[in-house]
Amino acid sequence: MEYLDGYGIADARRERLFKGAAITLLATVIVGSLLYVWFKNYPEERRVKQFLEQLEAGNFEQAYTFWGCSLEQPCPTYPYDAFLVDWGAQSPLGAVKSFSLGRSSEQGTGVIIEVDINGKPHPELWVEKKSGVVGFSPYRLKKIF
Repeated sequence: MEYLDGYGIADARRERLFKGAAITLLATVIVGSLLYVWFKNYPEERRVKQFLEQLEAGNFEQAYTFWGCSLEQPCPTYPYDAFLVDWGAQSPLGAVKSFSLGRSSEQGTGVIIEVDINGKPHPELWVEKKSGVVGFSPYRLKKIF
């Protein structure tokens, strides 16, 4: 073996290792960022989905609890009768037979979620992050197109 036969091998190995680590780090940051953007409002979206599932099943009393109210302690500004006018079978939308969730956007202390009920757009719903209370959104999502 000659004196200079192994010259540069350690540098090439170090360069490959550095490139591999840089690519792995970059891929991890990109994938992590995408997952964060995709799932950051997941708990609030799941809460709205559970609320709409209760309506779909006809469990109006249970659905009312998602608004932070109950029959024993109704909300002073949203009594159960008003809830049924908005969400019951006789509401303008009718009984909830199908629904889909659209975009969601974090706004202050809550999340705005687009909802389609029975194939029709419905005013956005709001979920307070800390308490999980559902309500009508005080804000509107900006239209993309």
